[in-house]
Amino acid sequence: MMKVKINLELTPAEAREMFGLPDFSELHQSLTADLMKKCQQDPQMAFDTFIKPAMQSGMSGFSAYQEMMSKFMNMSTGSTAKDKGSQ
Repeated sequence: MMKVKINLELTPAEAREMFGLPDFSELHQSLTADLMKKCQQDPQMAFDTFIKPAMQSGMSGFSAYQEMMSKFMNMSTGSTAKDKGSQ
């Protein structure tokens, strides 16, 4: 068995070029600039389009975490949702 370890010090641009990946930096800059312009023109639209959905998904993720922890706690005490409903 033979092990080979190679350490490369590359910038992200050099790594993309080495692996033959496309460079989307100009496209990314253009889209970001356009997005910033639209957000500055209509902040309410920006909130409704970008921030509000992220907040909602974050809250649903938190709710799922709470539910998971509740089930875990119920398992550790030996009670179930059925037990609570019948009391």
